[in-house]
Amino acid sequence: MAPSQMWNDVRIEKERVAVSITMVGGETLSGSLFAPQIYPPGGLEDPLQLLNELEPFFPLGLSTGEVLLIAKDRVLEISLDEAQADEELPGSAPTALLQVTLAGGTSHVGSMRLEVRAARPRVLDYMNHCTARFMALRTDEGVRLINRKMIERVRPLD
Repeated sequence: MAPSQMWNDVRIEKERVAVSITMVGGETLSGSLFAPQIYPPGGLEDPLQLLNELEPFFPLGLSTGEVLLIAKDRVLEISLDEAQADEELPGSAPTALLQVTLAGGTSHVGSMRLEVRAARPRVLDYMNHCTARFMALRTDEGVRLINRKMIERVRPLD
């Protein structure tokens, strides 16, 4: 069997999730992430989960039909489209209102879940112990998936 035939035989059904990506250099790319369908039927893998997988690259589908391979380490932030932004942030931990300033000076105010093992979770504990590459921040403009390595400072607002 030819390699291209083998590739097509193992395709997994995926849904497209519209995003806008801001790269570290300032370029903005619009396109779609490819989210595998998961159990229960009709469910989709969370875009945050996709970005926090170990692989250093992810595919971005463009409206032209082209696919770019994006280096996760070079992504500043990803904005989800309005439909995705209406969904609740993943997790059940308490949230904190924060001002997050990224490399280059971009600043966002929003809420973030503090997933830490403590009776009284603190923003400092979360920021110091979070190992995920991307963090979700819910802002008035929608959900932003922020590259943790690109955060310059965080100001708790509550």
